[in-house]
Amino acid sequence: MMPKQTWLIFFGLSAYLAFAINQFPASTAYRWFAPSELSLTGVEGTIWSASARLGSYEQFYFENLNWKLDPVQLLLFRITGEIEASFLGGFISTRASFFDNQALLTSLRGGTTMSALREFLPIRGTEGQINLDLDEVSFIDAWPTHAQGTITLRSVAVPPLVPNSNGTLIQLGNHFITLDETPEGGLSGSFSDQGGPIESSGSWMLNMNKDFLIEGVLKARPSADAALIQGINFMTSEPDEAGNREFSFAGSL
Repeated sequence: MMPKQTWLIFFGLSAYLAFAINQFPASTAYRWFAPSELSLTGVEGTIWSASARLGSYEQFYFENLNWKLDPVQLLLFRITGEIEASFLGGFISTRASFFDNQALLTSLRGGTTMSALREFLPIRGTEGQINLDLDEVSFIDAWPTHAQGTITLRSVAVPPLVPNSNGTLIQLGNHFITLDETPEGGLSGSFSDQGGPIESSGSWMLNMNKDFLIEGVLKARPSADAALIQGINFMTSEPDEAGNREFSFAGSL
């Protein structure tokens, strides 16, 4: 049996080690363990609860980053915790878990402008606001493989098919998008308008090969301007008896 004095030394060392780990500076942990793609400045706090004034990951820039990690999850070889940050035109907050080459985000809430996403999505010239309310998103090698939740697009405006001299955008109104997984992997969902110059509904999908398909029906409301009606006539089929026009877009990201 271990002598009482030995037990006291063991527990003392364990307590000291736990305290040291708990107080381990986040700035030191960042210098030792952060991937080369991640750059942070103004790091303060401990490894478990810290903040950074400015940061970037590859071409994505953010500020006011805060995180709180769950020490228990390290026993499962996962880095898990609450993360929030702001960036140009928006914010994001989520509970994140990273393991191997995978990431799982839950309770993902955020909002930004479409102009802030032009480096990542083919939406050149598009304006508007994006609000995220996602229960869960998973990634493998930084590509989304599963998602559940909703996205709201507000005050969407796009360039006209035929550029005009004054640079006026075409207003498309507000839209609501759902996200679900597909049996083959990848993402899919539905969409519908939430008022504005067009009435629309349909479905979309994005597979693991980064191919996408968007299809549905739409028609112009009386408030639609001439440029929007011209674009609808050019990009859709002939209207049915109710005035609905079918459309379909396919491509690859």
